[in-house]
Amino acid sequence: MGGSNFGHGKEKSLYKHSGRYRATLKNIVSKALGHSSFLLMCAGSGALFLSNLLTKRYLSPQDYLFLSYFITITTILSSFALGGMEQLIIRYCKHTNNTIEIDKTSLISIIAAMIISLIASPLITTTLLPSSLAAPWILLLTLSFSLTLINYNVARVRSGFVEAQISSGMWKIAAFLGVFVCCIKLSDNLQTALLVGMVVAGALNIYLIKKNISSLVVVKGRSSTISTGLAFSFSLAIMTVLGTFDRVLAEKLSGQTLFAEYVYFSMILIFPFNMIASYVGFREAIFFKNKFSADLIKRKAWSLFVKITILFVIFGGCVYFLSPLINLKTTWQNMTLSYFLVCTKCIYSIFSSVMGSRATAKEIWTSNIYSAVAIIAITAIFIMLDNDITINSLLMLFIVLWASRTIIFTNMVLSKQHD
Repeated sequence: MGGSNFGHGKEKSLYKHSGRYRATLKNIVSKALGHSSFLLMCAGSGALFLSNLLTKRYLSPQDYLFLSYFITITTILSSFALGGMEQLIIRYCKHTNNTIEIDKTSLISIIAAMIISLIASPLITTTLLPSSLAAPWILLLTLSFSLTLINYNVARVRSGFVEAQISSGMWKIAAFLGVFVCCIKLSDNLQTALLVGMVVAGALNIYLIKKNISSLVVVKGRSSTISTGLAFSFSLAIMTVLGTFDRVLAEKLSGQTLFAEYVYFSMILIFPFNMIASYVGFREAIFFKNKFSADLIKRKAWSLFVKITILFVIFGGCVYFLSPLINLKTTWQNMTLSYFLVCTKCIYSIFSSVMGSRATAKEIWTSNIYSAVAIIAITAIFIMLDNDITINSLLMLFIVLWASRTIIFTNMVLSKQHD
């Protein structure tokens, strides 16, 4: 009897522990699914991160130079292919009964922006970066990223965050596959491999755009749409400058060697935190559209700062010690400057999400005019004072530029709370 009771008690204990483990596993899986859009964003960004490492280590310097141009162009298009008009989808579209209501003026503005972009993008890109891609490929990329931006924002309105990340991250997976194919010697032409991958990513977006168009219902236009759209366009133009102008400066003022070196440094050490900043803006814009207070903003900003600091110490430390293996030139100076830059970008993402979802057209215009003046003045002073363009000098310049925009947005957000 005693042995039987002991065995029975042991069996109950094992069952209890097994139930606890199953509950824990279920909780982990539930949380993972709840953040599946973030995991997909990580997958896309991780693929682009690996593309840089593999190209730098296993392919030729000329291949990495081409990848640097490719990343610079796709970075510009991924934010400004529609001139910021896609933001009207988040601002004005409504999701009701499996349909997306879009006002007529917003729809016309987005279509007009796409047509203008298809004409202007090849001309501007080949003028700024004449050694990069041929005009027909830039035209194809512009079309693909225009569709990506529409799909991305329509999915966000429907709270389809997973679909949004699939649409926006597919090109990064395609880029990785192109690099991988070249690394295992199935192709000896990186340019062809990358651009074929972009065609595949574009085909996916054509499929998604057909599905999203079928759910659109056009309603009466708004009188404020064009003004708000132009404000968003101005804002995105400034963000595009802040996101890519450092690379253009490196290429124009110092040459292709520093350009490729700077792109590699920023892609390894700074790009992962750009992903976090993008995700914060991606999720918080919808949150702040419905709920807002100054105290809530401050708490979220402080919490993000602490998390970013911890992550940078861990990630940055790993990069520093592994830098000889991955051919990355690191010093305590450029590591420290990188920390300040990623902190500023991430904190900015909080205030930017509030401005994007709640600010009036006048407030957006005002903040962007202040930012444009600050960027022009600070950059002009930098060029006049610093003839020796280095990675450190570029990092210092863009810390100041991002800080100026963050201060302007912080003041705008905290000085006036919207009901």
